[in-house]
Amino acid sequence: MLLKKVMTIYILLFAARVVGYLISGFLVILAEALHSLVDIVVLIVLHYASKISEKPADYGHPLGHGLARNLSSMVAGIVFITVVSLELFVEGFRRFLNPSEVYMPGFALSIMIVTTLVLLAVFLYSRKYQLPEEVAARFELKNDVISGTGGSIGIALSTFYPHVDGLLSMIIALIIAYNGYILFRSNAEMLLGMSPDDSFYRKVRSVVEEFREVENVHDIIATYMGKDSIHLDMHIAVRGDMTVREADELTEEIARKLRKEMPEIAYAIIHVCSVGREDLRTTYDKIMGRIERR
Repeated sequence: MLLKKVMTIYILLFAARVVGYLISGFLVILAEALHSLVDIVVLIVLHYASKISEKPADYGHPLGHGLARNLSSMVAGIVFITVVSLELFVEGFRRFLNPSEVYMPGFALSIMIVTTLVLLAVFLYSRKYQLPEEVAARFELKNDVISGTGGSIGIALSTFYPHVDGLLSMIIALIIAYNGYILFRSNAEMLLGMSPDDSFYRKVRSVVEEFREVENVHDIIATYMGKDSIHLDMHIAVRGDMTVREADELTEEIARKLRKEMPEIAYAIIHVCSVGREDLRTTYDKIMGRIERR
């Protein structure tokens, strides 16, 4: 719902800024208009990816499609860096070296202030939305508020200092590139198999060890498969004379309890080992060892 609202607002702002540039000739307004156009394309991609992520698991994607949101958000970050910020920086540099004649600065300033205030209001409204694609949209709203503020200052000063128009455009481009990098990095970590923090592993261990049949738990590996969706793989050690049926019933009880107390666990695979055999002692022990040394 948020993406559709933001997209509608961007279309209106794009039209207003194009008109403002055609009348005044200020590069900052053209840059912001092109920025809005890129935003519209990115929002369309994010909206489509959101629909894909809601599809249930299938044969080709047994763990679902939740990471589609993160992939689209990462693409948005790349677009912010390579398209928006780069093009804006290049045009700003050209304008800085060769200032162009502009007209009606009062009208241009009004266009920038009004459109920036609209974006600020939408940004404040969007803070209650937390899905990856919604966070990506909020990042771009933040970029637009910052660049719109800088553009307004540039228009106000350009009457007296013609080079300011290009200089501020370059500064805004660098800010947008930085925000795009942050967005790219956070979603790339998720796609690379980011694991939950230490408190998650502590909680898993605590829940599983409540079962008296479990002698120990080891080799817990957890990775995000989407926002608030974790795939959990773990080993438990039980007495050697436990039957297969008993072990199967135990793992089902453990899985149910884990999902009840930790709803972010979407998938849980529990391997049963016999007490006395050497444990693999890999990921889980590395993490818990780091915790205990603190």
